[in-house]
Amino acid sequence: MWMRKKAERKAFSVKKQKKEHKQKKNISVFLNQRNIIILILIIILILPFFPASIGSKSKFVNIEKGYGASKISYVLKKEGLIRSRIAFRVIFLLRGGHMKAGEYELSASMLPWSIITRMKNGKVVSHPVTVPEGFTVRQIIKLFSDKGLADEKRMAELCVNKDFVKKCGLETAGLEGYLFPSTYFITKDMKEEEVLLMMTKEFKDMWRKNGFDRDIYLGKKKMNDIMKLASMVEREAETDFDRPLVAGVFTNRLKKNMKLESCATVVYAFGEKEMHKDRLTGRDLMIESKYNTYLYHGLPSGPICNPGVASIKAAIFPAETKMLFFVLKQDGSHSHTFSETKQQHEAAKKASKAEKVGEVKKSK
Repeated sequence: MWMRKKAERKAFSVKKQKKEHKQKKNISVFLNQRNIIILILIIILILPFFPASIGSKSKFVNIEKGYGASKISYVLKKEGLIRSRIAFRVIFLLRGGHMKAGEYELSASMLPWSIITRMKNGKVVSHPVTVPEGFTVRQIIKLFSDKGLADEKRMAELCVNKDFVKKCGLETAGLEGYLFPSTYFITKDMKEEEVLLMMTKEFKDMWRKNGFDRDIYLGKKKMNDIMKLASMVEREAETDFDRPLVAGVFTNRLKKNMKLESCATVVYAFGEKEMHKDRLTGRDLMIESKYNTYLYHGLPSGPICNPGVASIKAAIFPAETKMLFFVLKQDGSHSHTFSETKQQHEAAKKASKAEKVGEVKKSK
C-alpha cells in the first residue's frame, strides 16, 4: 500500500515536471517569436532613416527656388536618393531651418541627415568654366550658353546695356575687352548679371594688382585706348615675345597717322562666322565698319576681343622700335617678321609665301 502511494506520487511529480517543461518551452518559443517581430518592426521603422543603397554613383539634382520639404522629398525619392519621404521630412522637422535651392551632387549611399545638412548649408555644385585669352564677347556667351549656365540672349543684351556696364564700374560702350580671361566657378542658380559682374570684377582686380592705373597716368594714356590696342595685339601676336613688338608697330603707325591695317579688325567686323578665315580678299578689306582699320585711321571703335595680361602689358609698354610692318612667318614658329619700310615688308611677305609653299610640298 505504501509502495503504491509512493509510486503514484513519483508519477505525479514526473508528470508535473513534464508539464512545467512544456509550459517553459511554449513561453520560450513565444518570447523568441515576439523578439523577432519586435526586431522586424524596429528594422521597418529605422531602415527609412538609412541610405537608400550602398556604393551608388553621384547624381546631379536641381532644387528649384520655392521648394519646401515635401516637394524636395518628392524629387529625391523620384531620383532614388532616399528610402522614405516621411522619414526625410521627420528628420528635417527635427533639424529645423530651411534647405537652399540650387544644383546638388548627391548619392543614394548618403544618409538623409547628410543630404539635409548639405542642402541646409547650400553646398551647391560649382561648374568650372575657362575663358581663353582672345575670346570675343560672343564666343564667351556661347561658351556659357552651351554649358547651360546662361541665357544667350539675356547675356548679350547685358553686355551692351549702358546702365549695366556702368553698374560694372566701367566707362565704356560695352563689355567687349573687359571680360577677363580666367577660370570661373559658376553655379546653375547664378544669374547672367552675377556672372558678368564676377568677370568684370576679375578684370578690375587684375588691373589694380598690376598697378596699370599708375602706368597709364604716367604715360598719359586712357584705359579704353589701351584695351583697344591690347585686343589687337592679342589677336595678331601669337607669342609673348612678339606682343610688345606688334604693339610697337601699331604705336608707331598711330604717331605717323598711318592706317593700322590690322586684319584682325576686319575679321571682327565680319563677325564670328568669319573668325577663322584663312585669308582675307581685297574685297573683304573694304567692308564698311568703324572697326575696319584698313578704311579708317586710328584705333577701332572698341576692343575686338578680351585680351590677357601679356597683351595689356604690351599695349601699355610697347617696344621702342622703328618697325612699321609685320607679317606672320609660315615656318611653324608662330612668330612674325618685322620691317621698317614697305619694300622690306613686301620682301618679307614673299618669303612667308615661299615658306608656306614649302610646307605644303613637305606635307604632300
